[in-house]
Amino acid sequence: MKIERIELFPVVLPLRSVLTLPRGASRTLAEGKQIILVKISADDGTVGWGEAGPSRRWSPETTHSTYTTIKHYLAPELIGHDAFDIQGVHSIMNTELATGLDPGQPVAKAAIDLALHDLICKKLGITLQTWLGSKAENGIELSYLVSVPDPDKAAEVTTKALAEGYKAFKVKVGHNPDVDVANVKAVMETAPDCVVWPDANQGYTLNQALSMARAFEDLGIEVFEQPIPMTDVYGMRKLMQRTSLSIVLDEAAMGIPYMIELLRREAVDGIAIKVNKVGGIHYARQMCDLARNAGMVLIGSGLMDAPIGFAASVHLFAAYGITFPADLNGPQHMSDDYLAAPFPMEGKRALVPTAPGLGIEIDEDKIRSMALDLSL
Repeated sequence: MKIERIELFPVVLPLRSVLTLPRGASRTLAEGKQIILVKISADDGTVGWGEAGPSRRWSPETTHSTYTTIKHYLAPELIGHDAFDIQGVHSIMNTELATGLDPGQPVAKAAIDLALHDLICKKLGITLQTWLGSKAENGIELSYLVSVPDPDKAAEVTTKALAEGYKAFKVKVGHNPDVDVANVKAVMETAPDCVVWPDANQGYTLNQALSMARAFEDLGIEVFEQPIPMTDVYGMRKLMQRTSLSIVLDEAAMGIPYMIELLRREAVDGIAIKVNKVGGIHYARQMCDLARNAGMVLIGSGLMDAPIGFAASVHLFAAYGITFPADLNGPQHMSDDYLAAPFPMEGKRALVPTAPGLGIEIDEDKIRSMALDLSL
């Protein structure tokens, strides 16, 4: 089965809310959630779908860069290649776009990877979770992302999320240490029986992170996500030595080579795995295997994923038996999508789709109605 055609569909999905990172708002309501959908057709008519959904204030890739990367560099080299040869596809992509500490424009490469996994599993008549070889869980509990300026607002949105059925909360910090502690405390007091953890997105200096770790310990927090810059290996090790919190790395968990180096330096407790961040399922499963075999904490996360990335993540996280609530907050922020039928849910637990491939049906009419003009 050969790759015959690769089509790109830039689309924009409407947002009901945005999240704020230490660098500022991840995107605006006016921008919406901009993604590049990738449709790969094989020579026997089998079709698979992938997507690239970059967040420019989280990583260097943009909507325009992923589009031009796939269109001009990746897609032309893959036509005629064996669709089952995923390792070979990644080798071709890594030749065209060199790897570094990460897989090299991983969000763009992930779109191809997801489409091929969807295509292969549809051809075989199996789900992606079955392809991954484990049915440890049948779904993933979702967390609610709290990204607010003050504790009163934190309590307000937490109360609303509890009423919607959420049982876990990730709180964006890294902006103002005094307000950050108050926000986390407000969430914990409003949701006393729920899982709560802070995520700084590299926003603190080492000294600030040490102080914040002590404050979070006093509150009873157990997980502290990416407190300091991903390049500060010395700081991550020192932080681990000074706190009982599990220091879970997100931006730093970008690829196997850097993860191995962090392990060698005893500078990592756990990782937040993002399918798009690491270049797709091919590398994400390697990262999960590494974390499990090294005894690290493993939690699931995403980049405000639209349904394709969301579905791939649910299959992966369920296959690896991740029970810690996942920060897959696309449904929280997006007010519409391109699916022909809603994603299967049980309360705020995302169920693994049972149809072959990713298990979701794409509505191409909706895609056309959501078309994004990328002309300069």
